[in-house]
Amino acid sequence: MNSLLQRKILLVICGGISAYKSLELIRLLKKRGAEIKTILTTNAKEFVTPLSVASLSKEKVYDDLFNAENEAAMDHISLSRWADVILVAPATANTISKLSTGSSDDLASTVILASDKNIFLTPAMNVRMWEHPSTKQNLN
Repeated sequence: MNSLLQRKILLVICGGISAYKSLELIRLLKKRGAEIKTILTTNAKEFVTPLSVASLSKEKVYDDLFNAENEAAMDHISLSRWADVILVAPATANTISKLSTGSSDDLASTVILASDKNIFLTPAMNVRMWEHPSTKQNLN
């Protein structure tokens, strides 16, 4: 049951309705012994609060690419190096599109693009959005 003991997981929570499920995911990963750090996108904060995420993860919640408090630490580099794996759950169509084109305009996308670790995307969107021709084009 402790297959995740001391594994470092960076969880990126994007702004979809299924973001509320990330709270249960954090709880389950912690129960299995994983260390969790989290990044919330701006839209994710419309669905879950930094306080609820921090309470479950027992870690600071990262959400700002240009945070004067952490400027010297360069969060996008330190977070990408800290993690054993990056999990994006939920991964919205917007985030998937940004990553597929190399766009990095927020902390989440910058960390992912700066990382050389395994990155797992958990798409969460209406099936019609997933099947849209522009989404398919970006993913191929």
